[in-house]
Amino acid sequence: MIRRLVQKQKRKFGNKKLRRNFYLLAGNEFFAELRLFYPVAVLAFEAVTGSFALAMSVFAVMGMAQALSEIPTGMLADKIGRRKVLILGSAAEFLGVLCYFLSFSSAHGLALLYAGGVAFGFANAMFSGNNDAMLYETLSFYKRPHEISRLIGRVSSMGQMALALSGILATFCLWLGFSYRDLMMFSLVSVGIGVVLSLFTIEPPQHVTEDSHVGLHMLQSLRLILKHPRLRWLAFASAIRTGLNQTANSFVPSFVETVWPRWLTPLYRTAQNGIGSLGFWFSGYITKRLGAPKALFSGTVFSTIVSLLAYTIASIMSPFLLIITQLSYAVTRTADSALQQENFSNAQRATMGSLISFASAIVGGISSLLVGFLADSMGAASSLTTLLLCSVPVSLIYFVLYQKDISSTRKTHEKLTNVTDG
Repeated sequence: MIRRLVQKQKRKFGNKKLRRNFYLLAGNEFFAELRLFYPVAVLAFEAVTGSFALAMSVFAVMGMAQALSEIPTGMLADKIGRRKVLILGSAAEFLGVLCYFLSFSSAHGLALLYAGGVAFGFANAMFSGNNDAMLYETLSFYKRPHEISRLIGRVSSMGQMALALSGILATFCLWLGFSYRDLMMFSLVSVGIGVVLSLFTIEPPQHVTEDSHVGLHMLQSLRLILKHPRLRWLAFASAIRTGLNQTANSFVPSFVETVWPRWLTPLYRTAQNGIGSLGFWFSGYITKRLGAPKALFSGTVFSTIVSLLAYTIASIMSPFLLIITQLSYAVTRTADSALQQENFSNAQRATMGSLISFASAIVGGISSLLVGFLADSMGAASSLTTLLLCSVPVSLIYFVLYQKDISSTRKTHEKLTNVTDG
């Protein structure tokens, strides 16, 4: 009788309340990414610091802050729950934008930019292992975990849509004569809405925390990653790819500015993220159709070749080529996230994701400093080309994973054939 009553309440709770997590996470992603300064962030930082090296150092600080925060925040998500960590991360993003806004009117502008970078790094660490885990566990409540790639793609699509809109709004504001500081001020409103939406999410009831020691919990997560060859190589490739992509994405406006007028630069982001929104919307279907390893390999190779061509010709057509690569980025990111979630353990899901993001943040921080210094001496195109060449080994790793996936599928098919024949 009691069990029947509990199951009835559980179904009632899930049907009427828990489902809203999907919409609230998508809304939080949209408003958190509707940052008008984002399309010209590196240019705005350069206006405060007077140097691309110092401007990129803000992203390096962000990456290192994320790296230092990744492991404790991942364990925090496994300990106190997904909802609380989502709220903390959203609040940290708001603080980061506030610091950026204040940097334009302060004698300590660089220090405030660094403070904003630290806040954003902390927020990224909060979200990295937590939000996908919250989606996965909410789907698990409805016994639909196989739909994780589709949901990750749809939520990410909302973020890309917001970034595309921010490019249009930023271009319009700059054309009207608004300053970079004004763009920061407008961004405070949208990020604030994201904080409010996070307050209405619900903790997935199937989330189970462990009472193990914090250090032991982290070691267990690390051991699980290192123990399984597939997950180990996937984590290594993901860390390199994500870190280098973040750096390239932050610095690309400096390259676009050399081939397009400055006021037109935000429209590059609009087109890029508009294509990205479309790519993320269908990325779940493409990942399921091709298989995650094949999607990772083909998408990475395509992006590398097209980007290299864009930096080599360095003409008015280059930004259009880079915009196309956003399609492959959407597919590879969705495939990577889905593959990770499928291989993570339930008890350490957020911590394992944070360990991978920890490595990504270190790669991103180091590469940001490298690109900044190279750009001051060699130019934007040469520095981005150098960064691109460093990502070539990732394609080789994905190729090996793809070949093993084919081999595994063939063996399974042969076993089924033998059983049928027998």
